[in-house]
Amino acid sequence: MTDTPEDWVLIEAAKRSDLRLDVKGIRNIYPDRFSPAFVALCDMIAKHEQPPVDRKLLCAREACREYDRNAKRIDEIAIRAIELWEEGFGK
Repeated sequence: MTDTPEDWVLIEAAKRSDLRLDVKGIRNIYPDRFSPAFVALCDMIAKHEQPPVDRKLLCAREACREYDRNAKRIDEIAIRAIELWEEGFGK
């Protein structure tokens, strides 16, 4: 892979490499000023991992799934999403 990867890949590779640059900084110098190991790490993350999903979104999706099954009102879906969040769903 020689194209610049998606932001989530750069962020994850930077975390694992203890790199103290923001995505814009990484994107500006990728891949020319990075070691081949960092570029390979980005390639492996992009190839073998999925982008992270926000836990809030997971809770909302689960509450909607329960809504479909139980035919609850929309305000009850929102309450259920908050309950799921507080219960630690998706951690």
